[in-house]
Parts: sequence; C-alpha cells; structure tokens
Amino acid sequence: MAEVSARSGLRTEGRRLALGACLALLGRALQEWPAFVEWHRSNLAPFWAAIQQPVAGLFSGTIGEALAVLVVAGAIAGVVRARGRGLGSVFICAGALILAFYVIWGVAYRYPDLGSRLAPLPVDEMRPQKERIEALALRAALLVSQAASESAASRDASLSSINAALREGYEALPERLEVSPVHARVFSSAKVSRVSFALSRLQLSGYYFPWTGEAQINGEMPVSLWPRVAAHELAHQRGFARENEATVVGLLACLASKDPFVRYGGSLGLFASFDRELRRLDPSAREAVWARLPRVAVEDFEREAAFWKRFDGPAATVSEKVNDRYLKTQGVRSGVQSYGETTRLLLQAVATPGIRIPWPVVQSP
Repeated sequence: MAEVSARSGLRTEGRRLALGACLALLGRALQEWPAFVEWHRSNLAPFWAAIQQPVAGLFSGTIGEALAVLVVAGAIAGVVRARGRGLGSVFICAGALILAFYVIWGVAYRYPDLGSRLAPLPVDEMRPQKERIEALALRAALLVSQAASESAASRDASLSSINAALREGYEALPERLEVSPVHARVFSSAKVSRVSFALSRLQLSGYYFPWTGEAQINGEMPVSLWPRVAAHELAHQRGFARENEATVVGLLACLASKDPFVRYGGSLGLFASFDRELRRLDPSAREAVWARLPRVAVEDFEREAAFWKRFDGPAATVSEKVNDRYLKTQGVRSGVQSYGETTRLLLQAVATPGIRIPWPVVQSP
C-alpha cells in the first residue's frame, strides 16, 4: 500500500513539473506570435499599465522587491513543510511567473524596432565613418562643457527632482517615437532599490521589475549616473525592452529636459556613446576630443569607473554571464554587448525631425 502511494505521489509530482514547464514554454511561444505581439502593444500593455502604474505610484519604496522576498520565502517554506516533496508546486509557481513575465512585459522584445521610427541613414553612413563620429563626439564634448557650467549649482539633485525632470523630458519627445505606447498613462517614478548593496556587487546600475512595473536604480552609484540610469529604466517601463533602445530613448529624454543636472547627465551619456565608437575607430583622435571636456566631467567619468572597479570579482562575472544568457534567450543576439550598441540609433536620432538635441552654438573666429 505504501509503495502504491509513493508511486502515485511521484506521478503527481511529475505532472506538476510538466505543467510548470508548459506554462514557461507557453510564455516564450507567445513572444514568437506576431499577431499577439501587436495586440499586446496596442491593447494589453495599456491594460497592464492602467493597473500597475497607479498602484506602484502609491508607494515611495519598491513593492516588487518586498513581494519577491515573500514569494521566495513562501516557496522555501512550502518545500520544507512538504519534506522535499513540494518541488512540483514550486515548478508550477515558477512557470506561472515566467508566463506572467511574457504576458505583462516580455513580449515587448518583439515590438517594432525603434530605428523604424527614426530617420533612415544615408547609404554612406550605414557603417559609422570616423570623421562623422569624431565630429559628433566633439560636439557632444562641447555640449557636456555647456551643460556642466549650467548645472554647477544643482549637483545635489534628489531623485524626486530627477523624476520630475525626466517626466517633462519624455513628454517633450515627438509622438513618432511612441515613448508612451500605453496611450499616455501616468507612469510611476524611478525608485532607489532596497538592495542597492547587492546591485553594486553585481555591477548593476538598475533594473526594471515587470511584475509591478517599477523602474529601480542603484542608490550607491555616483549621482552623475542617476539621470541617465533612471531614464533608461523608465524607457523599459514605457515598452522599450531592448537595452540599446532604452539607452537612446533615455538619453533623448534627459536632453529634452529643462533641468540642468538631468541635461548634464544626458550629455555625459551621449558623449560616452560616441566616445566608445571613436575609441574603436581612432584612439588618437579620441585623445584630442577628451581634451575638450571640462575637468568636472572628467572627474565624474573617473569616479564612475572607479566605483564599478571596486566591485570587480566573481559575483560581477556571474551577473554578467546570467544577464548575457537572459538577453540572448529574448532574441538579443549580442547579449550584454547590446548595452553599447547605440551608435546607429543615435546617428538616426540626430537626423530625425522633431528630436531636438541642444547642441551649443560654436562661434566662428
């Protein structure tokens, strides 16, 4: 009798394991269904935003992290109470969470490319040319210099003021970018993560928690990073799942803001993007461009690099590999390298009518 009961229990566990796997696979399959992706973008995303964003906005702290702790603790407690026989139920819960991830937000990885909403590049600029990149890097350095002088008195900006400025910046972007694909819902603000100490050691500047719709940043990182990281995570909140697109949209929102410090943060990000490409194309020209940066910007870049350098180690390496694998499973072939693949989109953005980058006026001699 005991043997029959044991076999029955094993079959039940097997069915639960299979159900959990099927739920996860169903979510992944939805991402490959074009009709569902478009319906999600046009209808389901607005529906979720109408539920998530007002709730998330009620709390100044992160609610997703608290819920995550409760879910994990509940799963562990359930397995312990069942003396190891509750793994099937854990699999069902995990499969349901994965399915929810795709239904709520993960499908956004298949939304139309941002590049299709920007001005097309001329044939001769399909591959970035050294002269073009050098010229834009120089203009970006001059923009950093101008923004640094304007923001000198506001470097102690709070996250609340940054959020207000980014909300204004996003509203100023042209409609063709569809930065509000959920029909102008009121989005909640970026929040400081409760586990910033862990994010630092994993070398993560922030993340988006799709189950609650919260954009979160690492509160330990240098404040010069806050505007562009917050803008990046808020772009995820608005349906830009791909990392390079979230970076570009976030930078444009920073640069469209009237707040001097947020605009300065955006100019640092813009310069860093062109500088990364120039370093690959012409290191000697890069040195001359860096000479045009104000000292305060150089110090900010050095401070940012030193901060992340402190956390080099096994945890950061594992974090990067896990993130790389996650992005590749979502169809981002270049994985974590996609964070730096912004050059082409920025070249398109510069040429797109309605997108205003506040380049400084260079006086003729």
